[in-house]
Amino acid sequence: MSIKVGTVFSYQDLPDVSNYPFIINKQQNKQIFVRKGLFVFTESKEGFLIGIVERILLLNEYFSDGLTIKAYDENTNLNIIKGLFPSDDFEFAIAIVKCLGIIKFNEDNTEQVEAISRMTYPANPGSSVYLVDESILNQFIGFDTEQGLLLGNVKVTEFKALVNMDRLLNKHLAILSISGGGKSYLTSVLIEELLARETGTPVVVLIDVHGEYLYLQNISQLKEKIQVYDTTYFQISTSKLSPWSFKKYEQQISPVQIRELSKYVQELKNKEETNGKYSISDLISHIEEDPDTNKSTKQALVGWLTELDRLHLFGATENPNIKNAINEGRMLIFSLEKEINIKKKQIIVDYLCNRLFYLRRMDSIPPFFLIVEEAHQFCPEAAQSKAISKSIIETISREGRKFMACLCLISQRPKKLSTTALSQMNSKMILNIKNPYDLKHLMDSSESITKRYADMISTLGVGEMLLMGNAINYPVFIDVRKRKFQSKSEDVSLTDVCLSWQKKESE
Repeated sequence: MSIKVGTVFSYQDLPDVSNYPFIINKQQNKQIFVRKGLFVFTESKEGFLIGIVERILLLNEYFSDGLTIKAYDENTNLNIIKGLFPSDDFEFAIAIVKCLGIIKFNEDNTEQVEAISRMTYPANPGSSVYLVDESILNQFIGFDTEQGLLLGNVKVTEFKALVNMDRLLNKHLAILSISGGGKSYLTSVLIEELLARETGTPVVVLIDVHGEYLYLQNISQLKEKIQVYDTTYFQISTSKLSPWSFKKYEQQISPVQIRELSKYVQELKNKEETNGKYSISDLISHIEEDPDTNKSTKQALVGWLTELDRLHLFGATENPNIKNAINEGRMLIFSLEKEINIKKKQIIVDYLCNRLFYLRRMDSIPPFFLIVEEAHQFCPEAAQSKAISKSIIETISREGRKFMACLCLISQRPKKLSTTALSQMNSKMILNIKNPYDLKHLMDSSESITKRYADMISTLGVGEMLLMGNAINYPVFIDVRKRKFQSKSEDVSLTDVCLSWQKKESE
């Protein structure tokens, strides 16, 4: 049986189609604490109207006149007023509810929601307001109670937030927050849920910029499912690159030089001794040995290729072999922790994304879920940006859904993240963001993020998030659950590191 919490009444031009007020039932208030964020419903002419409490006002006629209170406060104790007059009996609370939608149940009274629609008529004054039952809320929000990913609890309730994996990942996902807002923690929770699934899970590929997820390889329950690759030993197969790929990595190469380079690439591929495999140093040697090439063209090509060779990224074979590394039900972590050169990091990410997307389009690997940490480094917004990896990330964001190539972009600076890519992230997990420019960029890239939501995002605490978009029917605030596996680095404080450093210096 639903619990009554109040009664709809007319107050300051309300109710209307978007909002309605209700007086909180005082008797029930002792048992049920009506708070901001609580889901409630009332019966209207269109059906059962689901809403969420957005504001709570506390009123008392005895304390409504500021001048009277000031006069009493200066001459006597305000408690005298409470002793002489029944002021407590005149105190009442008003909740302002934002209307979310109308639900209609099946005629067999099984509380199975038959239809959800927009409201076109206000709530009826005098109607009772009730708490929404968990089963009804799950259907209304769109939670998957059977196979959903458990991310936490719906805020202000103990209802579990079980998010359908297909809806969350298939049309891409963004996790956004300020530094220290809980992005990595939330991502770890998501990874735990994905790896816990026995079947029907995409391969998880994580680009770990700072080594924050390396602790997972030391968890005994996860060891068999996780493979970590240190990109210090990462190698791109030169023979897999087209001549135009070199222009992407060295943009100063001219079309004329590319035409000459194509000739050398083809000659190396046809050489019996190379067996179709060669490194950049082999390519440089082959160019230098050719007596017929224009001297200036030869010098330019050798110069650009030498610059690339100095990155120690290109060799005769691919390491690791991306196709062989991708196995169903596993997770691959590419650690960029030791990389400083931003160009080198962008080339690695660009190559990985291109290879993964190509292999997936050819159906050579299973569906994957690619997580890109610090995404603003690899897919920036600036039009003049020469980020090598920007193009392929935007391509996956636009076209990946068709091939089950799922993408997750994680960033602490939404404003610096490509609007093109961000707008394609159909589901968003937003933690605390305070920068007004970042909030405006979010509103510009997503119609569902209104000024009201932006204001609420700026007040979120650590571990609180707003989930919105394709993953669910209506935006909902969630308290992120605790992780099952903890990283030892989380317990280390600044003081501990300073003391450890002092001890090392004194030895």
